[in-house]
Amino acid sequence: MRKFYTKLLCGLVLGASFVAGASAQEKAVVVISTDGSMRQEVLTNVDRIEIGATSLTLKSAGGESETVDYKDLDRVLIGAEWSEVKQITAENEIAVWPTLTTDVVNISGLNAGEAIEVVALNGANALKAVAADGLTTLNLRSLPAGVYIVNVKKHSVKIIKK
Repeated sequence: MRKFYTKLLCGLVLGASFVAGASAQEKAVVVISTDGSMRQEVLTNVDRIEIGATSLTLKSAGGESETVDYKDLDRVLIGAEWSEVKQITAENEIAVWPTLTTDVVNISGLNAGEAIEVVALNGANALKAVAADGLTTLNLRSLPAGVYIVNVKKHSVKIIKK
């Protein structure tokens, strides 16, 4: 029970810090799906975020809404500075997500034909692939649960397959 109150208090403090810092620079809510699609809304334009039994819905003050099933949801950023949102999706930058997965890993920012390698912690090659132009999705279903390293160009990202 003590852990619950600690988490609740930390959440309230974090939420208050987002509100207090909102005047310094424009803040945003960003919903990122596992397929790489993204909905971003300036925080002042958000009417509400509905957390349902199987999905999350972001509703704007203008009446628009977008619903994402939890199985398709990678992450939600609340109170991110608008400039940070641009950095998440910057052109020519490599992104690997989700880092905790059961089936697939998405990679963006590579040119068609560039090599992708997934290596187990013991150094064994688990998977090799070639990037498609734009978004490349790797299917990891055949790999056993464990920790892997995705190597693309000179970048390495640790992922965990459940």
